[in-house]
Amino acid sequence: MRRSPAPKLLQQFSIVDALVAGLFDGVFSVEEVGRAGGFGLGCGDHMDGELVVLDGVFRLFHGDGTMSVLDPSEQVAFAEVVDFTAESSELVEAVESLPELEAEVRRRVVSANIFHAVRFDAHFAAISLREAKRQTKPYLPLAEAVHDQREVVLTDVTGTLLGFLAPQVFQGVTVAGAHFHFVSADGEQGGHVLGLATATGDLAVESYYGVSVQLPSSPEFLAAELDLPGADDVIRHVESDHQHG
Repeated sequence: MRRSPAPKLLQQFSIVDALVAGLFDGVFSVEEVGRAGGFGLGCGDHMDGELVVLDGVFRLFHGDGTMSVLDPSEQVAFAEVVDFTAESSELVEAVESLPELEAEVRRRVVSANIFHAVRFDAHFAAISLREAKRQTKPYLPLAEAVHDQREVVLTDVTGTLLGFLAPQVFQGVTVAGAHFHFVSADGEQGGHVLGLATATGDLAVESYYGVSVQLPSSPEFLAAELDLPGADDVIRHVESDHQHG
């Protein structure tokens, strides 16, 4: 009897609750993460910047406004990747906000109870980004560490917004709902997406019925208290445009 092919899975390294607890050390190599997929997002060692993985290239957008392409031997603290193959792709015009983009994605998928990868190659009248700044030990909890993040608004820019929509029940393992990063077409600008205005481009989506999570093996992770009170509020605060209402 012929077996059905195994379903594609979202591949994840560490969990968001580990970041909430202040576990910012890079414990996974770019080489290891890259074997699992060439499309995705994450954060760097020491919470240094916002990671964008596109077409197999790992770009880290730092909190000082610079960008570096990571070598295979370099480490990241958290990552989510897939080998992205669009199941649907179509032109969407004049998307006026991040919630509107999320609604456009949800109109194209079968359920909010599974995972979806999103690629939006578009022109943006404006896109608001943040880049976390490198942290030093002893690390602060995530809610405090992001207070000095760099925030910037790019205008009249073309590039790729990418990321994932995750089911609400996975909050803490990942970011429930929408989590998007951006890289400009020239590869020089990018970060975590806080908001957007008037975007037109090709919206591509692929769905996944599972996630594979590789947990850190570091002593710090093994000893950490991860079931923290208020973790859900911290994640929502960190993922939002909290400095601009």
